[in-house]
Amino acid sequence: MVTVPGSAAPIGHLALVGLMGAGKTAVGRVLADRLRRRHVDLDRAITQLAGRSIGVIFHEGGESTFRDLETQSLVLQLEAGEPIVLSTGGGVLGRGENRVVLAADSIVVWLRARPETLADRVGDGVGRPLLEGRNALGVLRDLAEDRHPAYERAAKVVVDTDGLTVGQVVDAVLDALMDFGVVRPEALAGQTVDGAGGRL
Repeated sequence: MVTVPGSAAPIGHLALVGLMGAGKTAVGRVLADRLRRRHVDLDRAITQLAGRSIGVIFHEGGESTFRDLETQSLVLQLEAGEPIVLSTGGGVLGRGENRVVLAADSIVVWLRARPETLADRVGDGVGRPLLEGRNALGVLRDLAEDRHPAYERAAKVVVDTDGLTVGQVVDAVLDALMDFGVVRPEALAGQTVDGAGGRL
């Protein structure tokens, strides 16, 4: 299901939000290619800014340090001169400052999936500090309850990704953006190959 609530004037950046395992990075890469834009993975930008991995940041400074770096990186990326496709982290909307800058500079797309789907995708949670030593499904259910209201308020486009390939999600996002009046078909590069990017 794809929903496009409300309306808004075209905005430069495109920001993908959703819980871990939603496919933000994989979808963002292909979507950027189709839109002829640069793709930025916010977690990678954070590690470049900090000079440390996400795991080390959490271990040394805790989640609060990570969130500070996340906000700094988000502002830096959204100051980019050209429109980008930004794959955010799952908790990016937890801070009011982040919500404000995203609302001002971006169209937010929520990649939504059931916790069961997400748990299957993240597997043992290696490299995901919030899942270390914990039951992935239980954590994702709690995160869904906590974060879904913020995603719903921020998102101009919502795409359910359960059972879809990366290419199918990209096509659904583009269709919604065209319906929304933000993207013109003639502005797209080629077409998404069925199954592009593999399964989520």
